[in-house]
Amino acid sequence: MSTVVETVEAIARGTLRTQTLIESAQCQAGRAADLNPIAHVDWEATLRVARQLDAEAKAGRLRGPLHGIPVSVKDLFAVRGMPLHAGTRAPLPSLELDEATLVSRLREAGALVFAKTNMHEIALGATGENRWTGDVKNPFDPARQSGGSSSGAAVAVATGIGLAAIGSDTGGSVRIPAAFCGVTGFKPSFGAIPLAGALHLSWTCDHAGPLARCVDDCALLFEVMARRRVAHAASARRPRLAVPAAWLAGRLQTPVRVAFDRLRAALARAGAGFAEVDAPAFTLAWQCYTPIVRAEAAWVHRAALAAGAPGFSDLVLPALAAGRALAAADYIDALKARERACAQLDALLADADALVLPTTAVLPPLRGQDEVEVEGGRTTVRAAVLGQTLPFSLCGLPTLSIPVGLVGGLPMGLQVVGRRDGDASLLALGRWIEAVAGVASMPPAEQG
Repeated sequence: MSTVVETVEAIARGTLRTQTLIESAQCQAGRAADLNPIAHVDWEATLRVARQLDAEAKAGRLRGPLHGIPVSVKDLFAVRGMPLHAGTRAPLPSLELDEATLVSRLREAGALVFAKTNMHEIALGATGENRWTGDVKNPFDPARQSGGSSSGAAVAVATGIGLAAIGSDTGGSVRIPAAFCGVTGFKPSFGAIPLAGALHLSWTCDHAGPLARCVDDCALLFEVMARRRVAHAASARRPRLAVPAAWLAGRLQTPVRVAFDRLRAALARAGAGFAEVDAPAFTLAWQCYTPIVRAEAAWVHRAALAAGAPGFSDLVLPALAAGRALAAADYIDALKARERACAQLDALLADADALVLPTTAVLPPLRGQDEVEVEGGRTTVRAAVLGQTLPFSLCGLPTLSIPVGLVGGLPMGLQVVGRRDGDASLLALGRWIEAVAGVASMPPAEQG
């Protein structure tokens, strides 16, 4: 499948129509229906808009840099004319807008926002499993987790249901499903993409970000949603990459460790320099993340909880209840600990162009699996996935997950973490890493 950048050029030349893209997306949605990525779509209405966009392109009137590109949106962003359920049966708080600012910006740039994607209930989880809407299944092996909470977004991109998707990321919810489904995911710096019109999980940790097939596509979508230019940045010729070796010791599955070491060697041959660093901020972040997110999520959903929590499943209700019961002093202690973790990560990145590590410590676990075996013994799935990703959303640092091939038939992602507000430089470095080692992995059903 072509990239967003290539498709925009083809539409501008008149060699490709948006209607064709939507018909292909509809076909792919039918083929991938059992994977359960789509929460809502009106194909007839979408085709009408596609034909209008084609007429404008034929007349030489392009709306913007995404003219005619089909984009799906996670079902926690308000989209005019589409329902918003956030994967739950619980009543949701009112949002300030009837359409999220980022969705309006996509439309203004010419994107065709055509579908809502399924997600982990209220974004409080990393597996993609959902009691109410059904599990979103991994496109490489439907018995396995797709990752969360932007599970449907990753599966939609991986299976060709549109060319890109927009997710949210509070602790890893763009990057984890991107890694598990073999696509690229970008969590930008905190606040870079506005969240007006989005259902918050944790307003001090929430980010929005794109999922697509390559770094260039994520960069283009970021430029549109953030209204920031990134093309000016150039990657260092010999990038200095830090590896949190002490944190990773004993945490990785053996196949992930072998693949990561092989990737490091390839990047070193291409000119990268590596430094193994201690990163106590990871432990500190792990300790303070949960109380912050649970307390803020309980506040967001306080009305439903006060009414007896109708409609929350057993997968999320205990965490919300724990957040509601958290003492104010404990929440403030966690906020103070985050300040220390942020300072430590900033200091670490002052001497490196980026921090690199596997996006997740393990390959996609089986659906329903709670524990996994790693080099140091058994650990929870939550620790194996969120432990790798949450420090960077907690501290607001720009982070990419780049697919780097298959390990035992399952995709693996490399996580690349940039300096605070260094989105442009990180994307430039991501392009370099992608050129050296990135592999756009396609699910077996989509190959050939």
